[in-house]
Amino acid sequence: MNLNLNRKLQVGYGISIVVLIIIGFVSWFTLRNLLDSNRAVSHSVEIMQKYEQILSAMKDAETGQRGYLITGQTKYLQPYNGAYLQSESLALELKKLTADNSAQQKNIKIIQDILGNRLDILKQLVEKKQAAKPILSSDLDAGKSAMDALRNAIAKGEQDERQLLNARNEKLLNYTNFVPVFILIAMLITLGITLRSYRNVAADIQEKDILRRNLEVSEEETQTLNEELSAANEEISSANEELSAINEELCEARDNLVNANQTLEKRVTDRTKALQDSEEETQALNEELTAINEELTATNEDLTDSKEKLQLMLDELKIAEERSAKLAAIVESSDDAIIGKDLDGVITAWNRGAEIIFGYREADMVGNSILKLIPAHLHHEEPVILGRLRNGEKIDHYETVRQTSDGRQINVSLTISPIKDKEGKVIGVSKIARDITEQKRDDQRKSDFIGMASHELKTPLTSLTALIQVLQHKLKTNPDPFVPQALDKAKLQSKKMSSLINGFLNVSRLESGKLEIVTQDFELSQLVDELIDEIKLTASTHEFIFKDRANITVNADSEKIGSVISNLLSNAVKYSPNGKTVTIRLKVVDEQAEFSVEDQGLGINQKDLPRIFDRYYRAGSEHIKQISGFGVGLYLSAEIIERHHGRIWAESETGKGSTFYFKLPLKG
Repeated sequence: MNLNLNRKLQVGYGISIVVLIIIGFVSWFTLRNLLDSNRAVSHSVEIMQKYEQILSAMKDAETGQRGYLITGQTKYLQPYNGAYLQSESLALELKKLTADNSAQQKNIKIIQDILGNRLDILKQLVEKKQAAKPILSSDLDAGKSAMDALRNAIAKGEQDERQLLNARNEKLLNYTNFVPVFILIAMLITLGITLRSYRNVAADIQEKDILRRNLEVSEEETQTLNEELSAANEEISSANEELSAINEELCEARDNLVNANQTLEKRVTDRTKALQDSEEETQALNEELTAINEELTATNEDLTDSKEKLQLMLDELKIAEERSAKLAAIVESSDDAIIGKDLDGVITAWNRGAEIIFGYREADMVGNSILKLIPAHLHHEEPVILGRLRNGEKIDHYETVRQTSDGRQINVSLTISPIKDKEGKVIGVSKIARDITEQKRDDQRKSDFIGMASHELKTPLTSLTALIQVLQHKLKTNPDPFVPQALDKAKLQSKKMSSLINGFLNVSRLESGKLEIVTQDFELSQLVDELIDEIKLTASTHEFIFKDRANITVNADSEKIGSVISNLLSNAVKYSPNGKTVTIRLKVVDEQAEFSVEDQGLGINQKDLPRIFDRYYRAGSEHIKQISGFGVGLYLSAEIIERHHGRIWAESETGKGSTFYFKLPLKG
């Protein structure tokens, strides 16, 4: 009954929830279409305003030109002088706004041609006036025809935009007419299902009450029957006692009768019968003993099997104890802090390495919260970490800051793993913490040295580059061909050295927080074209193919993004000694600008892919190690893209080449 009741509740309320979800989805879909329609209306209004502004600009130009032709005063030429640039700018803006409408694009092309023609006519009339030449009626007629053509073209563009706007409004009206009816019907269905479920549940509850009352009546009848049976048992016990007394009397009479029978025949008969009965009992006893022996044999076999299984379990338990002892010895002797905690962040285990690193004894930490080790400004990390671990996720090499018993803050690298039971349920957390404070200091000293050395090298390298350029200019006509070639190679090497030093300086600025990002709107495809042309000058052995070229405008630091693209292109050349084709793509993916560079080079091992954007990291392949580099370019590129709120990654297969990607938000 309970199962049936639960099933009806689940079915009824489940269907109601599904209907409510459908209503919510339809409402969301309609709201989204309303917002899209609103944006489309604003877009269409803006386009029609641009058309009107073009027409207004040309009217101002024509009015100024007429004033000048009539009065000869140059002050009337001010609207005329700015009309061309303004109208051309407005036409370009219209072209961008209607990039998804081929009909409007054709119409805007016609308007641009008419604008050029009309402005040429205005210019000719002004020049004639300035040269005191007569102005003919044919000149004025030509200007009027051009102006009429412009008005017609603009009217056509506005009419097309109004038709598009009407179509969008009609589509929206269909949605708004359909959705309320749908929601009303769905709500009525939900109400009906709920009422039906309520009625069924009420009927089940009523039936359950009836069964309960019947059961109580049955229990009362059973109790009465038990009392009657008890009374009957007492009567039977009394009868048994009477029968026992009668049996005793009969036995006594039989004994007297046997003693009275003195005849030999009776005695022999009794004796023979007794012997026969004894033989039968002996035979039955032997059979019972045989069966008991068989049962004992089977029992012994079962005991032997159980003993073997018990011994096997004892051996496995001994091996497990040895493994546990070894693991405990490893944990206790480890220099790293190994800490166990539950899913609430309460510490359950604390090894000797943890005592050395953090300064707390095991008795001081077990049972306390892990937040005791975390600085106050980093308490927000713990809920995020526990949330990931509850989902079964492992966290590797998470670098952060922790606090020791004396208040010092140290840099640590955390490797955190979930502890699961036999059913795979996460029941706790194992954390390994390694003190990397000295490593961080070494990295800082290395960065300081590289920054200082780069600054010191930049000045003599600048002088050397200038000297090479002067020598190239003076010795370009040298009859010995070796001299110009040597100077070209020297200039190329000095450029590489300058790029390398600039990379080190940018790394130094980045780590000191002095790398400035200056954003502006620019055309990303034009920047890519410029950088491809630039690298072609130094990489004549490779072919560069620019596919999927989309005109995309982004708001970013063009210089920094240019350095990222240049680094990816130069890497594609450097690590592709055999492959000769480099494919570049630029397109819009998920409302973001996606740029990629694909080469046919050496490729990258899968184990190296997660770390290729780390500072000073280079892949472990012997072929790659033979190619010059310091592991700075990709690290710097990743930091620049991250500071633009973008994402950079790579896909590769050893021996088949690599593809590097990055994404940037679109303008606005």
